[in-house]
Amino acid sequence: MALADSWYLVGPLIAFAVVGVMAGLLRRALGREHFSPAPPIADDFGLLRVAALVDRLEVAQAVRRTLRQAGIRSTLSTGLDGLIKILVFPDDAGRARRVLERDSSTGT
Repeated sequence: MALADSWYLVGPLIAFAVVGVMAGLLRRALGREHFSPAPPIADDFGLLRVAALVDRLEVAQAVRRTLRQAGIRSTLSTGLDGLIKILVFPDDAGRARRVLERDSSTGT
């Protein structure tokens, strides 16, 4: 009688064993040591284009002010090389370069 009363424990024990084996296999197959982080993408800015490239934040902010006064929206991004890129939308890229060329030729 004692053996017949303990059969209700066999089902859950088999289920726990199967889950344990599956967990072990998944851990081994998907272990962290197999993955390495993706290298950063250096120059992917989506739709934005580089209008200017500078090495100091003060200069980058001055360039943004110049572009803002011309009605051109811009943003900043620091690259892996430490240089600061002033980014604009493609429709404004040519005009932004002309504004910045004119501004640099006047010496301001």
